[in-house]
Amino acid sequence: MSNTLYKSLEENIKHLKEAFHNTDDLSVRKLKFGFENSLNVNLIYLKGMVNKDSVQDYIIVPLLGFTKDISISTTFIDDITEHVIRTAEIRVKNNLEDLIDAIMKGNVVILFEGFNRGIIAEVAQAKERGLEQAISERSSRGGNVGLTEKLDTNISLLRGMVKTQDFCIETMEVGKLSKTDMSLLYIKGVVDQAIVAQARRIVDNLSVQYVSGARLIQEEIDGRFSIFSLSEDSERPDTVIGALFDGKVVILVDGFPYATIVPGLFLSAFQAPDEYNTKGGRLTIRLLRLLAFLITVYLPAVYVVLDKFEVHHLPEKVAKVLFEGSELLTPFWSMFILIVLFTLIIDLTFRIPTSTIVLISLVATIVIGETAISAKIIHPVVLITIGITYLCHFINGNKLMTAPTNTLRILFLLVGNFFGSNGIIIGSTILFIYMANLRSLGVPFMSPIIPFRMEELKDTVYRGKLNRLLNSKHSYPQDNK
Repeated sequence: MSNTLYKSLEENIKHLKEAFHNTDDLSVRKLKFGFENSLNVNLIYLKGMVNKDSVQDYIIVPLLGFTKDISISTTFIDDITEHVIRTAEIRVKNNLEDLIDAIMKGNVVILFEGFNRGIIAEVAQAKERGLEQAISERSSRGGNVGLTEKLDTNISLLRGMVKTQDFCIETMEVGKLSKTDMSLLYIKGVVDQAIVAQARRIVDNLSVQYVSGARLIQEEIDGRFSIFSLSEDSERPDTVIGALFDGKVVILVDGFPYATIVPGLFLSAFQAPDEYNTKGGRLTIRLLRLLAFLITVYLPAVYVVLDKFEVHHLPEKVAKVLFEGSELLTPFWSMFILIVLFTLIIDLTFRIPTSTIVLISLVATIVIGETAISAKIIHPVVLITIGITYLCHFINGNKLMTAPTNTLRILFLLVGNFFGSNGIIIGSTILFIYMANLRSLGVPFMSPIIPFRMEELKDTVYRGKLNRLLNSKHSYPQDNK
């Protein structure tokens, strides 16, 4: 099948129907146009995807109302777009593939007998939920609105907040079978162009049948294997805007209500949007979150190491309270089983009706808390340790730290059980070296700690004065610089 339009209207309609496999929701509206209805014109669109009122008022009525004598010339199609069709956005194409893409996006294609050019009138009817409160990133102060699944709505929302002509948007189509729009957002003059170039290259190199979500681009940024996520995501416009003014690149995917932010840095996981709207905690809250990360990773392993290798170094009274007992399971197996159970319960809460979550909580409390301890299967201090571990885990759970902490917790638990404190020290050293060598689009994952950059510390482990932050220019070290 040729990709260029024919002058025969019937032939063009035939090829469009074949392209859509004669689907029932492809509508062809036939009209007579011009003086004495001398010219055939067809409107092609998918039912339910166009705004019928717009089609009627801005396309059909003007076409039927045009009763002048038609002058067939090379400028005929352009004259129609300029003087007859009244939609705000309009394009002219002579490529069948472009017309098919336009129809799939909810637009109307207008074809005339005797012309091998088609008019695309944008009258898509957006099917989307309204703007709602951000669910996964609640904040005590600041904006509450969250992003939606509609790419155009998200861009419009951000445009209304970033009032500068330097706010740039690049949109690309990804997918062979089903095309999905992906947009790169950045502020020219603030962003490092090397980061933009790498982000653009990753999107351009995507070769998939369809896009299932933003995780596709996140995995490409992470590379072949990485314990940590080398990008951030957020559904809050204020977080996205802060990232843009920090010199980062934001990637939006049509149909996905989260923004992917690159480069992703380790210390960014301990920041939250309400810190920029409140006074309390600006010097301590991020350090507490960092401490919570260390606790959730190391606490189970430390407990096992103390019980198995270091208990004789502890005061007798402390050792008796923390470790002595006639429980069936050793601390290692108690920790391991409880971690598995807690992981299952957390997964379960996201997959069952909300009305049954309370019931699951009660059952878990009875089984894990009362029964396991009363039957002397698990030591009470083990349960307390796991409780503290998961409380600290949830503090950073919405910053893509869930998977890394789960992995590292199990790894250090195994290392501690078999190799003791020396194993944990060696493992921590290897982890630190590994993290220091990670790169997110060429930017060191541990920046600005490694390499150390004093001028960038004002918004890392503590939040500096807003006057300094808002007037400072951020930059990121690159391997090729």
